[in-house]
Amino acid sequence: MRNSPFLAFAFLLLLSACGPEAQRPHDEANIPGLDVITKADPELEYENLRLYPITAAAGYIENHTAAARFKNLSEAIGNHRFRITEKKPFGRFEDQGAVNTLTVQNKSEDMVFLMAGDVVQGGKQDRVIAQDLAVPPRTITDIAVFCVEPHRWQARSEDGPGAADDPRHSGQNKRIYAFTGYYNVAANDIRRSATQSRNQQQVWDEVGKVTAVHNAQTATGAYAALENSESFTQARARYLRFFEDKFDGAEDVVGVVAVTGNEVIGTDVFAHPELFKKQYKALIHSYITDAVTSGQPVGMKEEEIKAYEENVWRKFRQEGGFEEAKYEFQGMMVHFVDL
Repeated sequence: MRNSPFLAFAFLLLLSACGPEAQRPHDEANIPGLDVITKADPELEYENLRLYPITAAAGYIENHTAAARFKNLSEAIGNHRFRITEKKPFGRFEDQGAVNTLTVQNKSEDMVFLMAGDVVQGGKQDRVIAQDLAVPPRTITDIAVFCVEPHRWQARSEDGPGAADDPRHSGQNKRIYAFTGYYNVAANDIRRSATQSRNQQQVWDEVGKVTAVHNAQTATGAYAALENSESFTQARARYLRFFEDKFDGAEDVVGVVAVTGNEVIGTDVFAHPELFKKQYKALIHSYITDAVTSGQPVGMKEEEIKAYEENVWRKFRQEGGFEEAKYEFQGMMVHFVDL
């Protein structure tokens, strides 16, 4: 019996429908080498917070090896060859733009990564960093910031233990107001306001909301006044005991998706597992603050996190329109955030 040309054509159509082209919509929603583990893990859930790890393939990690050597702000702030100071105003009058700009001096031999959301303490008022920035060795640059302590505009009277031995506290440096404290990563609403709306009043409003919930208001209105709230610090300590060391031994985790209730509160992806491990210790404070302040028991289903994964990778791929979301340095993606 001879084969019908029509049947042969239909068979070819069937093969093409089952081939790689049929999978294109799904494939294009993912990033080669990166994958969200969408199955909930009880070891990564405590009270109002659940984390979904983002893993990287060996090839992806190898292509981003340079980022493994980056120092983060928590490490660099203790090095006397690295300092952040108030931006010196130009001319005879106060430079109003200087309030939202700090000067970073990196005289060390290390590449230092500053992440939007990092909070520095000192200067004339505490600030939250408003942009991602890799600072090469032996360079001086400015960085965008917002105030997170609205009612202080002078250096603190006490320099803290060890100040006498720190060159940054010399007479000359005191006059330019060095920042020598680090307060982890701010709550996500503050991160979002600093990087997306870029409005100082909105940043202050978000600081006020968080501190008010925990009855941590102070005369200067500082975000770091959360340390004065016993209920907050005790709750945070419980979360930290559970989450802080979860990825210490992970060799392929480069980020997390954080969920409270039925809502994704943030996603952070880094270039390399070593950079993620360093920044995670500070970043987890942001997610914990959200969980303690306004979190709900987690009810996110696997199909919902899968749908979110497809959406977030589309953002990752998009060129333009998400400048505040993906930071690249010398052609290498260093950090991606979705808030």
